[in-house]
Order: sequence, then C-alpha cells, then structure tokens
Amino acid sequence: MKRVFLATTALLTLATPGLAQQGEAETGEDVIIVEATRTRLDSFVYPGATASVDTETLDLTRPADLDDLLRQLPGVEVSGGPRRTGQTISLRGQGRENTTLLLDGARQNFGSAHDGVFFVDPALLVGIDAVRGPASALYGSGASGGVVAFRTASAHDLLNAGETWGYGLGAGYRSVDEEGRGSLSLYGRSGAFDALASVSARQSGDITLGSGADLPAEDESVSGLFKLGADLSDGVRAELSWQSFNGSATEPNNAQGVAGVGSLNALVDKEITSDAITLNASIAPPAISWLDLDVTVYRNETGVDETESVSGRELRRDLETSGIRLDQRFDFTLGAFDAGLTVGGEYYEDSQDGYDSAETGGVRGGAPDADSQFSAGWVQLELDGPAPFGLPGRVILLPGVRQDSFETSTPTTTTVSSDATSSRFAATYAPIEDFNVFVSWGEAFRAPSINELYLDGTHFSLPHIILGPPTFISNEFIANPDLLPEETETLEIGFRMDLADRINLDRLDVSASWYQTKADNLIDLFVDFAFDPTCFAPPFFAPCSAGTTQSRNVGSAELEGYEVQLGLSEGAFSLDASLTGIDGKDVATGDPLGSLAPTRLFVDGRWHFENSRLTLGGRIAAATAYDQPLDVAEHRAGYVVADAYARWQPFADSGLRLNAGIENLLDHDYDRVFAGTSEPGRSVRLDVSWSQAF
Repeated sequence: MKRVFLATTALLTLATPGLAQQGEAETGEDVIIVEATRTRLDSFVYPGATASVDTETLDLTRPADLDDLLRQLPGVEVSGGPRRTGQTISLRGQGRENTTLLLDGARQNFGSAHDGVFFVDPALLVGIDAVRGPASALYGSGASGGVVAFRTASAHDLLNAGETWGYGLGAGYRSVDEEGRGSLSLYGRSGAFDALASVSARQSGDITLGSGADLPAEDESVSGLFKLGADLSDGVRAELSWQSFNGSATEPNNAQGVAGVGSLNALVDKEITSDAITLNASIAPPAISWLDLDVTVYRNETGVDETESVSGRELRRDLETSGIRLDQRFDFTLGAFDAGLTVGGEYYEDSQDGYDSAETGGVRGGAPDADSQFSAGWVQLELDGPAPFGLPGRVILLPGVRQDSFETSTPTTTTVSSDATSSRFAATYAPIEDFNVFVSWGEAFRAPSINELYLDGTHFSLPHIILGPPTFISNEFIANPDLLPEETETLEIGFRMDLADRINLDRLDVSASWYQTKADNLIDLFVDFAFDPTCFAPPFFAPCSAGTTQSRNVGSAELEGYEVQLGLSEGAFSLDASLTGIDGKDVATGDPLGSLAPTRLFVDGRWHFENSRLTLGGRIAAATAYDQPLDVAEHRAGYVVADAYARWQPFADSGLRLNAGIENLLDHDYDRVFAGTSEPGRSVRLDVSWSQAF
C-alpha cells in the first residue's frame, strides 16, 4: 500500500508542473484559517481535524497562561500545574515531544523535563490554530500528535482602509495570584511600509489553590514585539518581527506540580529569556503566474538560568534554533479537478548548552552540549472536483509525502544520523453541500532528542544511607546513542454537518471524528534506582551509587479516541462546545499509558447586546473521573468548573473597553491529570483597554 501510494504521488508530482496555470487565490471566509495545513481548503471540507482560537475569544477571556490559551481546543491538554513557568502541552495523548509548536511560522523547539516549553505573553497574540493528528507529511519529526500555531499581530492586521496609525493601552488585575499587568502598542503605516511596537508586563505572587493552600509562584515578566512589514510590489509582502520574553521567578527548581522544596528540589531564583527573530515573505506577483512562494527564516534563543537560594549553585539550559522553510504552490486544472500542488523544503538546527557550577567541567545532568540538524523536502497535492462513478457531489483528495534526514552530535561522541519517510493520504466526500465525510491515514516519526541520546551527568543525589551528610551518592545519567526513532501510524474517520439552513438558524455545524494511532519504538526514560551492595559494607564507598537513568526504546502502544465539536449561533447568542475522549494501552502488557486524559466536555456560550455594546459569557469545563493509572495515587475525581466573563464598551464612538471575569466561579477544589496539585481557586479578573485608529 505504501509503495503504491508513493509511486502515485511521485508520478503526479512529475506530471503537474507542465500543466500549471495560476488560478485565482481564494480569499475571505473560503480560505481555511488553519495555516498549518498548508492548503487553501475551507475548514468545513478539509480532510482532518482542525480548531482555532480567534481574536474575539482572546479579547473576551484575556488569558494569562498556556492553559488559558488552549483549554477550549479539543484533544489538547496543558499539564504541569498552575505555574506558567512549568506548563507543557500534549495532543491526543502524545506529549510535548510529539507536538510541533510554531510562532508566526517559526519552530519553537525548547523542551525541559521540569520547566515550561513556550514563553510568550498572551497579550501579544491575535490567534491560535491547531491541526490534530499526524502532520509529519508537512512538518517532520515531532508532529505525530499535531501542530499548534500561534500568531502575533501586525499593523497590517489592525488598520482598516484609510487609517494610518493607531494605539492600544491595557491594564488588568487577577485576584488568585494578585497579578497586575499592563500593555502598550503603537502601530502605523506610510506608503508601502507598516510597523508595530508592543510591550507587555506582568507581576504576580503565590497562587491560591482550590484546596485553600498557597502554591509558591512569585514571578514577573516583560515581553516585547516589534514587527516591520512592507508591501514591496503587487502580490509581494515581507514581515520582519522580533518577539522577546524576559521573566524571573522564585520557585522550586521543578516548576511543575507541587513538589516541596528539599535536597532534590531546591528553591531557586529563575531567569527565563526567549528571543525570536522571524522573516516571513509571501511572493505571488501577478506578472509571474506560476510563482506563489512562502518563505520563513528564523532564529530562536531560549534559556532558563537558575541560582539556588541557599547554596548559590548555578544551573543553565540554553537552546538556539535556526531554520528556513520554503513552500511553492502551483494552481492548475487536471481534467475536471481544480488542483494545487505544494512543493517545499526545510532546514533547521538546534544547539543546546547546559551548565552546572557544582559538577566537574560544568556538565549539567540531563542537558548535554549537543547539536541537531534536520533537512527535508516534501510535496502535497490537492484535488477538488466531481465525485467519481456517477456519485453526486464533490470529492477532495489530499496525498502528501516528506523525506527527512537528521543527525545529532556532541563535541566528544560519534554522530548519530538517520532518515525517515512520512506519507499521508486524506480524502473528503461531500454528496451535498452541507454534509461530508472524511478519512485520513498518515505516518509520522519522532527522532530521538538531544537529551535522550546523550544524557550525561548526575540525575539526582541522596545522602549516603550509612554515612549520611555531607557524603552523598548519585544516580547517574547514561547516554544511549543507539536509540531508534519513534514511528506512528494513524487512521482517522469523521464527518461534518451544516444544519443552519435546515432549521433556520444563523449557524449550526457539527463535526465528529474517531482515530486510532499505533506506535512502535516508543522512547521512555528508565530510572533504575538501586544501591550498590558496597554501600552497606566498609569502607561504604568503594564504589557506591544509587543506580542509573537511561532513555530506551520500549515496545509498542495503541491509542484511540474521539472528538466532537458543535458551533451554534442565532441572533445575539452563540455557543461552541467540544467533547473528547481517549484511551490507550501498552501492546505487550495491556497496561494503560501514562499520558492519557479523562473524557472532557467544554462549553463556551455568550450573548451580545448590540444596543448597549455589552457581551456576557460563560464557560464550563467538565471531566469524568480518571482511574486508569496503575498507581492509585494518580487517580483523579471528576469535576465541573464554571467561569463567567463580560465586556462592555461604554461609549459608541470610543475604543474604551471594560472586561471582567470570574474563573472557577464556585471555588471548586479539583485536580487535573498530570498536574500533581490542586488547580487555582476562585479568581476575579478585571481589565481595562483603550484602542484607537486614525
């Protein structure tokens, strides 16, 4: 099946350039809002699962962290606890390593066992798109769970026709952690150029949990965004942006969960920096009918520096990512089909630097000095035309294939290199305009990370069981350069319905899908904790260790789940809802996997009173009990949590807006899977903003 698919795709690829004729680009609501698909298909007929968070939702809910940003996206789970410095992400039961994050098209590859993965102030964002399921046919390693793409604003987005400049001011307060925040934006355009400059600051204290306890989480941050755009000629636009995040926090070394401060988890002063420079260019001049090129060039630098409050020990983890991506699209007709062929290439590299002042040579355990390089080429074909065999309606076919080569090395070890092919085929059949079914099959892979291949140094140290302090014994990391890439294969089946016209509503659409993922060569971290027998006999230290920790390939796993989405609006009322469930097991043992989540329901409803310029809304997040883990301590009770929010514009001709919200309205004490701690209690949020364009 795979060989036939690859051969067919290759033949189509070779045949189509000679037929290429530039078609008219689809614009407005007909273009899919999820740019991560690299298609121009409407989201209603795209053969896969997509979801978005739009500017209106961000403005109404004023998110403060990654969980606030993503909680409404089906299949997405933000874990790690309430501290924003420790939050991480998973898609469809697959963790951060299998979720690709993009910021304005640039990869965000930072990862850490106990720190957060993505550092950006939500105030700088204007939208988020998510594609669930295997996206390796376009994004390569680490996208088998899916892709989440974050977008920042530009003056080009904020100014309407005839407007030349504008500004925005904002301030807010949140009671659960006594957070104060403020922001300032200036933007304008002159001739072919436009520019935006924005700065945002936050300062907060400990978080009051639903249990009544306080979680140490004192932090502050300053973020900035500068973006310069230029319409160089008809159909040619470039944007250069710099996004910067500088944060500091006083908290345990492990920012996740509620682990207490101790010898294995010291209190630290933490400094977090993240700088991303990105150049995006869209080149589609009308004079060159075949040229429709998107280019993204970027460099990201993310670092977490820690200083232990008592000992003064210094630890550092820095990651630099540089890359370039090109996508060329050809629009043409192929018989009765409208066709689009996207041909692309990508190169990116990661360079990590770790440091520990307490270790010989400054080697930091779990953060080796190493480099990775990835290079890839891919092709994706869209075919949209009449259904075959005399069937009514239309059919959409979406085959794609990507070839990756990658290598990883350290200054002192042999280079590890390999390659992988990722294939995908998806199809939508729409017998009538307001109903369709789709099927998607795809392969994906994940190359072993720098940390997994070259783990070194000390994992943790304990007081000697006989001699006691100041004599310590350690569990040491062991490198494993023989790790194989993880491989997954996913099948997804779903349908969509638009029932608005049938029951006379402004909007009523329903979508549902079921998926199954099979994974081989899973990479897991094994902690072999054991004391050497010599620890118990004189001289007690010849040698004496607490075992080793190593990454290894282990067996196979199966995941399956479902996702249902509903969108409704009638007059002043609108509602969005989703229901998700996931199950999975280790194929060899039948044991449940550790990355699963309970069945979850999310509902967001709002009323807009146009005459009074008032919007009232409420959200409900609910989950069933979670009792699948083998460890009873990891079981979680079910919960229902409600939020309320409002926005009021006092004057019709003024940009003044007042926002308010109450999160965890009933002050419910609940735990979420993987958090390891109670979630924040009731919190009152107040915001005021003023924006104007001229």
